[in-house]
Order: sequence, then C-alpha cells, then structure tokens
Amino acid sequence: METAIIIGRCSTTEKKQDVQRQVQELQEKYDNQFKIVEVKAYYMSGTKNQKINDDILKLVKELNIQNVIVSEVSRVSRKVVDFLQFVEITNDLGVNIIIDNHGLSTLNQDKTVNIMTQTMLTIGASFASMELKQTMQRMNSGRKKYIKDGGKLGRNIGTTETPQQFINKHKDVVRHLKSGQSIRNTMVLTSKSSGTVQKIKKLLI
Repeated sequence: METAIIIGRCSTTEKKQDVQRQVQELQEKYDNQFKIVEVKAYYMSGTKNQKINDDILKLVKELNIQNVIVSEVSRVSRKVVDFLQFVEITNDLGVNIIIDNHGLSTLNQDKTVNIMTQTMLTIGASFASMELKQTMQRMNSGRKKYIKDGGKLGRNIGTTETPQQFINKHKDVVRHLKSGQSIRNTMVLTSKSSGTVQKIKKLLI
C-alpha cells in the first residue's frame, strides 16, 4: 500500500472552514486506499504559507511519501503560480498530488506526469496572471487619480530604511526573483512597481 500525507489548511478558525473537518473527510475517503503516515493541519493565509509548504516537501522526502492529498488546490496555496511550483517539485520527486474536489491526480499510475491535470493547472495559472495584471492596471489608475487630486505617495520626509528592512518588507518579490522569474513577471505576480522589483534585484546581487 502506498504512503500518503494529508494537508488541511484554513485561513480562519470559523466553523465553516474547520480544518479538522477537511482532514477527517479525507481520512475517511482515502484511509483504505493509502497508508496515511502524516497529517498536516494548520490555520494560515494561503498567500503566506510558502515556508510551511517548504517544510512539507522536506517531510515528503524524509519519509519517502508517495502521495499528497488535499481537498482542493487552495489548501496548498492561494497563489496558483506557487502551487504550480509545488507540483513541479513533487513531479521531480515522483510524488503524486491528489486534488479531491476535482478528482485530479498530478501523476498517472506509472508515475508519469498527468498531462491533462498539468494543462488544467497551467490554464488556471494563466487566468490568475491576467487577473493580477488587471488589478495592477486598476491600482495604477487609482494612483494617478490620487496624485492628480493632490495626493502624495512615498515615505514621509525624514524616514530611513535599511536595505535589509526593504528586502524583509518585500519577501514575495525576493521569492519570485530567486525562483528565476523575470522582473516583469515578478511585477505581475506581486503587484509591485518596477522600481521596487528592480531595487530588490540589485540588492540581491
């Protein structure tokens, strides 16, 4: 019997998002199909849980886990791009991800990549990218109107910020640049300005 880890995540402790309910339903459904060797259940925003996902991947390697079971894509990450990176790593490890609500598996039974699932996830990433671009356009439009009406942007005069403080404030930019994303793609993925992304890139050199 193949081994598996169940991941349950919620952003709040509201009953309608009860993380234990997620885990229990998955255990009841898959307990006869896999040997559940680990359960990771936690409360955190799906846009800020990259560190936990990194820890889960380390655990998967250490315990030689063959399957990762989640109720839906967003339980791993709310950012589709981050989820795709998670999938890419598990593909390389020969680890299958089961996405319960859509009945999808990232690998076939022979451990080859499931092209249909990969295509669906890639299309989802494209739509997410388009949505972020539209959000950036609306934000830029709002900034221009704010400035036109007399508003001012930027730090207050007299305030200082060290390079490390600046990097710490934009960890999402750092992560995407280190993963190999271009400046333009990083701008889209983080909704940060060109100046911010370029400054971070220079600081990382």
